[in-house]
Amino acid sequence: MLALVAATAPVPLSAQDTVWNRYTLEGLGGVFVRAEASAACESVGVTAANAQTNAALQLLQTEVGLLTEEDMLSHPGLPELRITIGCAKGDNSLSDALAYSVGLRVQQATQMIRDTQVTLAETVTWYSTAVGVVDSDDVEETIEGILTDQLDAFARAFSEANTVEDEESR
Repeated sequence: MLALVAATAPVPLSAQDTVWNRYTLEGLGGVFVRAEASAACESVGVTAANAQTNAALQLLQTEVGLLTEEDMLSHPGLPELRITIGCAKGDNSLSDALAYSVGLRVQQATQMIRDTQVTLAETVTWYSTAVGVVDSDDVEETIEGILTDQLDAFARAFSEANTVEDEESR
């Protein structure tokens, strides 16, 4: 029983939130929010549309600017905050269990230093990931809580990166 309880606890994997990663957020101005959810998640009520809406609302309360898709496509960095939610239903012995992964990543266009002719349209410059197993009745609440925590971590990193820039420019 103890093993099952330990296996069902969420396992947050550290965000890639270092000085270097925060540097990539400096002067970005904002992000376009895009969300994806697997069919298994959608079938239990965890939808990409809800995740995208909730993320945008949460970020509106922070110093992170929100970009429309048109704004993002005209920005030289193509800054996108992508939310990816995956779910998998358990087998017969764990029929009420659902494994999940919740990923939050900032993707930007980048250019290689050694060959500036090489540019990449989608490079992950900041991320946070969590995985776990939860009873299917609790999956919406669990994933919403994890996503809220990840968005808080991103907003702090974004704010701190841009506060440093603002202070240095004075």
